[in-house]
Amino acid sequence: MTAEALITVMRHGHAPPRRSHAPRKLDLALYQSDPPIADLAAQLTAPGAPVDFSLLLTGPPGTGKTALAHHLARALDRPLEVKRASDLMSKWVGETEQRIAQAFADAADQGHVLLFDEVDSLLLDRRTSQRRWEISQVNEFLAWMDGHPAPFIAATNHDGKLDPAAMRRFDFKLVLEPLDREQVALAWRRFFGGRAPEALGDIPGLTPGDFAVVARQLRFENRPDGGEILKRLEVETRARPNRPGRMGFHASV
Repeated sequence: MTAEALITVMRHGHAPPRRSHAPRKLDLALYQSDPPIADLAAQLTAPGAPVDFSLLLTGPPGTGKTALAHHLARALDRPLEVKRASDLMSKWVGETEQRIAQAFADAADQGHVLLFDEVDSLLLDRRTSQRRWEISQVNEFLAWMDGHPAPFIAATNHDGKLDPAAMRRFDFKLVLEPLDREQVALAWRRFFGGRAPEALGDIPGLTPGDFAVVARQLRFENRPDGGEILKRLEVETRARPNRPGRMGFHASV
């Protein structure tokens, strides 16, 4: 998957035609996760493995949650059906529950991998709910989770908002985090080529999405130098809420 495809998948849930600027496919080495993603992905997509699994992906923006769902769907040789909260939530009483039910039913009938993006809007903690319909939509969602026979993935930047009963129902929970020092240097080589500058270690909380966005920007530059790339990466991290503190390393490898 190209850099352009990676960031577009994160934003829109589908991949555009391939362009330049590698990497050409999703590189699991650019994922920092607990538990490690490569081992879990291999287990979920192994021949003969059960297909009725549920997976919760959490972590800050840019860590590749939606892109990872596409990767797993391709490995399973199944289409990915992406549903966002905005696709399902309705101002009419009972219609959100109907849309949730329809999404699960259609995925089950067609054998698709179902991805709910922004799932925190649909699975809000019922203990803090102020409206009856909020509780009703969570109940509907939980009921369908229990018996869904096909792969089901949910993604959120705000796992602390999820209902505890929902958390217990996910077979696997994967926390995606910003890249560590080796991965930051690897991402530089993958996206831009050459040796990562030492100053890269002064930019905290870099994610694959940051590198992908900057790679898109550089399509409009003739010969950007390393200093310009560093500036652009730092701008991307500053644009993200809850920016972490300095990582305290130099990625000069």
